[in-house]
Amino acid sequence: MSRKQSPFPKKPLAIKRADGDPLTRVDLQYDFLLNIFSDDQRVFTDPYPSAFGGPLGGKVSFRDLYVNAIMHSTKATKALKDSMSASAIFATDFAMLALLANVGRVNTTMSFFAEKKTAVRTYHPIPALQRADGNLQDAPRIKGLLKACTVPDEDPKSIPTTPGDILARATSGKVPPTSIATIIFILSNYSPAIGQEHFLNELEFIDLFLPVEVSSASRARAFLWLCYHFHEATSAVNEDDYDTEVLSVNPFCDSHRPGKAPAFIMITRAEAEKENVDTEEEVARAEKSVSHRNDIINKASTTSTSKPVHNDEGNVPEVKPKGKRNTGVPMTLKEKKERKALWDKQYRERVKNKAMQEKNKETKRKESKQREVQPPKLDLPADVAEFGRQYRFCFPVVMVSHLSSVVPRP
Repeated sequence: MSRKQSPFPKKPLAIKRADGDPLTRVDLQYDFLLNIFSDDQRVFTDPYPSAFGGPLGGKVSFRDLYVNAIMHSTKATKALKDSMSASAIFATDFAMLALLANVGRVNTTMSFFAEKKTAVRTYHPIPALQRADGNLQDAPRIKGLLKACTVPDEDPKSIPTTPGDILARATSGKVPPTSIATIIFILSNYSPAIGQEHFLNELEFIDLFLPVEVSSASRARAFLWLCYHFHEATSAVNEDDYDTEVLSVNPFCDSHRPGKAPAFIMITRAEAEKENVDTEEEVARAEKSVSHRNDIINKASTTSTSKPVHNDEGNVPEVKPKGKRNTGVPMTLKEKKERKALWDKQYRERVKNKAMQEKNKETKRKESKQREVQPPKLDLPADVAEFGRQYRFCFPVVMVSHLSSVVPRP
């Protein structure tokens, strides 16, 4: 399912880390995520029957809404659904990671399971989100899963692509207007406009997910306010009407900022450093994960070498690696361009050779057909042949009679 490109230039957002480096709580802005997923206000309309016993269209918390959207994605595997159903902790951790992928905070080259084999992704343990057994998969799969999230009876070809589309559909009576994952994709694409409209230009939407000197709790409240605003059709309220009772429909609103997101609480750098602190258990878990990954790499490199074979003199020859290129080191941009140029050249040669083969086949086919059409030449005596050429139009009967006497009938 394609998404409309953002009309605004994007600021650097994705986390950049070397292969094997763990993602810390600061990278994740874990306290911000925790405030979002620990909010227990059941105010969001769930378009699906809840996996936790709730009815269709019932009111749920943001955590349950987001988890249920993931579990109803057409790209969600049975193994993932079973893991999320069996462990609420894993379901929450996976949903937190999915939310980061939803806004583009997690780079699509990142993988989060130690057994990954492809060289185009980098491995990163996430100790804060690996509290339970379960496969966190990799960023491209998570993003594909989120793009496949739709609400019942929603046409994938008519999914809204702008904040205005969402509000128009919501005010027409369709609540929720689309999946929560789609709403967050759109808010990310229109991050500057969302900041101008709802945050009084103090922050952009994606700034909520970055290490900024704003408290995690106030950022989480602003995020939940936005999600409720677009998911539950509070846009039906007249923006010129600042009646407190009307605006209180949004449970995350601030009475001092009618029609806008709740106020941000600014903090100092020292106060910011007190948030998102990794625990000793998480540090140890990260070291264990990195060590496990190194063991897998070492084992793979050992099995990729040929086994020693004893020669006639009883000596063990030197073990040499196989001819396959080591793909453990990512290719440079120049190497990728050279490889692509080589592949393009080989492809053109294959196309040319195939065209020549088809042309030769067609030529042979025509020659064969011509040979079949031409009648066989009769080996006649010279006088009969000359007679036929001179009198074939004047004396057909004589010609036939004469030929019948020369050429025996079958």
